Amino acid sequence: MNNQTVYHARQQGMVLVICLIMLVLLTLSGIAAMQGSTLQERMAGNGRDAEQAFLAAEAALRNGEIFVLQTQDTDYSTAGTNGLYDVTASTALPVDWKDSNTLWRTGDTMGSSTAGDPHYLIEKLPEVNNQGLSLAADQPLETMIIYRITARAVGTTDVSQAVLQSTFRR
Repeated sequence: MNNQTVYHARQQGMVLVICLIMLVLLTLSGIAAMQGSTLQERMAGNGRDAEQAFLAAEAALRNGEIFVLQTQDTDYSTAGTNGLYDVTASTALPVDWKDSNTLWRTGDTMGSSTAGDPHYLIEKLPEVNNQGLSLAADQPLETMIIYRITARAVGTTDVSQAVLQSTFRR
């Protein structure tokens, strides 16, 4: 019986050590799961922010297209007054939308919640002959005016930004 007493005395602390190791492992797995869910929450928020920026830029692009339909060609200048650029002249420089001196028009968010108003600018491009419409030799070729519309918007924070461009014919 003396051997059984010594055997029990040696094993009394092992259960406690094993339980403590198991608790540490469970705690580490819980912390890892919390960090993963926090990361996924941030990714979902950033995705929503980018989506809001895209929707606002798309709304501003539509504002620009409507504006092109409603304005006269005399409103455009090489200096880009009011965000309307005429790049048909040989001396006109291409518009750099990244430049802080570029003039923009303010667009409508159309219900999307953003940190700032979306903006757009319109470039009147040189006239193009539409060669595919008429086969008559005695009629002049029809010309068309093409506009490039650039829209820029931010999302619910200033971190996310979307820039869209479309080519529009009137």
